[in-house]
Amino acid sequence: MVTDAGRVAKFGLGGLVGLALGAGLVGGAWLIAGDADQSVPSGTAGARAVPGADLSAPEKLGGFLHQDQAVLDLGKGADGQETADRNRAWDSESGERLSEAYGGAAAVVQTYSDSSLESFFQLAAVRGPTPRPYVPYEDAKVLGLERPTNELVTFGKVDCVVHNLPTNAGDEPDSDSVSTVSCQRGDADLTVLVRNSTGDVAHEPSQVARLVDEAWGELT
Repeated sequence: MVTDAGRVAKFGLGGLVGLALGAGLVGGAWLIAGDADQSVPSGTAGARAVPGADLSAPEKLGGFLHQDQAVLDLGKGADGQETADRNRAWDSESGERLSEAYGGAAAVVQTYSDSSLESFFQLAAVRGPTPRPYVPYEDAKVLGLERPTNELVTFGKVDCVVHNLPTNAGDEPDSDSVSTVSCQRGDADLTVLVRNSTGDVAHEPSQVARLVDEAWGELT
């Protein structure tokens, strides 16, 4: 097994530049997949609202609960109630901001967690189309890497942006060397995104993609 320090030392400056690009993606990914032939009007948000009913987040996704409910289920008393109320308020405010970005379209944001609060992610959905994500090009071979630092991986109709820790060309990447930045699915009427995943689920892009598909099925 190659340590992160060994990887960085071997692939040098080119890999460090890739890591910097990765940090930017992790901090700012919110470009969501739509049909390849759909037209997205220009504008500040780059998207348009689609009329439709309000959106409500599923009670569970892949066994994950609403984070505020998971906090309450742990029985932390007054502190737990305060944390749950804060999480609920933040999700509500985020949903309002998402709606505003899409011209008042129906939108919902909900953070989910496992029962132990060790793994969680955020679901965002809005009635409107969004372009597919953009990932800067990297030539892994030139950088001496097994995989690009940032890449777009597709699972069925779900696009996932992933960030890979540097692995020397020819070496097997560690299971935790991949982190899911976001997974998203969309068409002309709806966009569904899962982002900000942490814990074990973050290292399984295919699992995050399944969460998107499950949410898509619930919301359509």
